[in-house]
Amino acid sequence: MNDFLTIIGNKKRFRAACKGLSVKQLTLIANHLSEFIEKQSQDEEALAQITAKKKAEKEAILNAIADAGLTPADFFSSEPSNKEKKPRKPVAPKYRITDAQEIQHEWSGRGRTPKVFERYFNNGGSKDNCRI
Repeated sequence: MNDFLTIIGNKKRFRAACKGLSVKQLTLIANHLSEFIEKQSQDEEALAQITAKKKAEKEAILNAIADAGLTPADFFSSEPSNKEKKPRKPVAPKYRITDAQEIQHEWSGRGRTPKVFERYFNNGGSKDNCRI
């Protein structure tokens, strides 16, 4: 695409690129280009009309809101929505063991198994034996 734009944008390069083409081929290219230009201008005009219509509708709505004594902020409540995250309570521990140094360790049973519990289970202990 950049090569195309470079060739078309430079008069000398464009002439050099078209030098080997016949008049019939050049006429065909010109017709295609004029059709494309017409279509592009129609599309741009339609887009401009749609944009103007939206702008007019937006202004009419804002005027109606102002006439009613409201502001756009009145339509967007600052109350928390249902989608906001609520703080979670900590999960109560389900398992408790006491290690060799008389330190108690607790685990909820969720997430990664703590190393103390992992060693306990590897040495033959079961979850049922340390359930709270």
